[in-house]
Amino acid sequence: MVAFEIPCSVCGGRYEVTLKQIALSQQMLHEGCSVQVEDECPPLAYSGLADKEIVQELQRVWVRLEEKARGASGELKLRCG
Repeated sequence: MVAFEIPCSVCGGRYEVTLKQIALSQQMLHEGCSVQVEDECPPLAYSGLADKEIVQELQRVWVRLEEKARGASGELKLRCG
C-alpha cells in the first residue's frame, strides 16, 4: 500500500490516504459526481493530492512488477525505511 500521510486541520491528527482512495476520488469526479464543493464529500477531497496521470502510471507499473514477481514464484512488497 502506498499512501499520503496528511494532517487534519481540525483535530491535528495525521491520517493516511492511499493511492487507491485518490484514484477512486478522481474516478468519481471523472464520472460526473455532482458535489459542488469537494469538501462536502470526503472521498472527493482526495482527488487533488496527486496528479491523475501519475497515479495511473504507478498503478500500471505496480501491476507489471507484480506479474514479474509472480512469474518468479514470488510476491512484490513495499518496504519503508
